[in-house]
Amino acid sequence: MATTAKTMTPPQSTQRDYSASQASRRRQLMSKVIAYVLLTVAGLLFAFPLFWTVSSSLQTWQELRSYEPHLWPREPQWANYTKVFEAAPFGRWMLNSFLIIAITIPGTIITATMTAYAFARFNFVGKNIWFVLMLGTMMIPGVVTLIPQYLLWYRLKFIDTYVPLTVGAWLGGGAFMIFLLRQFIMSVPRDLDEAATIDGANPFQILWRIITPLMKPALTTVAILTFLNDWNDFFGPFIYLNTARLYTAAVGMRFFQYIPLETTDPRDHLLMAAAAMMTVPVLALFAVAQRYFISGVVMSGLKL
Repeated sequence: MATTAKTMTPPQSTQRDYSASQASRRRQLMSKVIAYVLLTVAGLLFAFPLFWTVSSSLQTWQELRSYEPHLWPREPQWANYTKVFEAAPFGRWMLNSFLIIAITIPGTIITATMTAYAFARFNFVGKNIWFVLMLGTMMIPGVVTLIPQYLLWYRLKFIDTYVPLTVGAWLGGGAFMIFLLRQFIMSVPRDLDEAATIDGANPFQILWRIITPLMKPALTTVAILTFLNDWNDFFGPFIYLNTARLYTAAVGMRFFQYIPLETTDPRDHLLMAAAAMMTVPVLALFAVAQRYFISGVVMSGLKL
């Protein structure tokens, strides 16, 4: 009986291992809980400006400027959003922004892909030098080239048109976009190129039929970054556009502050409503393409 009881009793080492495993699981659970709590708090902090914008857009200007602390209006003024379109051609300005984006996104994707493919797959004289020079353009402040560019477009008589705001997208799309796509193409195995070459494909067929379908996350990332850059761009349209009907939404919001209205009341609540409407396309785009954006950034950085 003593022998049987002894054999049924688990060894002390097994008990220690079980206790250590339980303690490890508790620590992992606790670390996950702490991580989720911290992420939730950080998310709420980052989302508060957006909440405050929406809340301010639904208030009257008297309530917005009152000293009484409040996070939400007593009576939401949904009419503020319609007043924005009545006071200014805000709908036209948003369409102008979408028009510029519709021109720049295809240009950036096509030309940046071709340039990145050349840097990633071909060997030509001065390849590394040209690549370094291209990356060096990212270090040049925009104010340095502002006056020469303006004089160029002025002499070409393209001031007050969308040409200065869109033609650059069809000339490579920018050094950062080229670099991003080049990193992604370099992560694609060259065996695919060699197999396609054996089957008789030329470099353009390899690019458009084999590599480009694999670049969906990277191309989506480029499209999102281009959208954000053009949608939020204020300085470029402010410099090159002089006619109010050609303004983009970013410039229109600034111009909205000086448009004469029927009353001289402050229009802070209307500006908040316009700002809230400007964030809707950005949030919708990121919600739809978030998965591709994250995977594109991660996969493009595999071979830095």
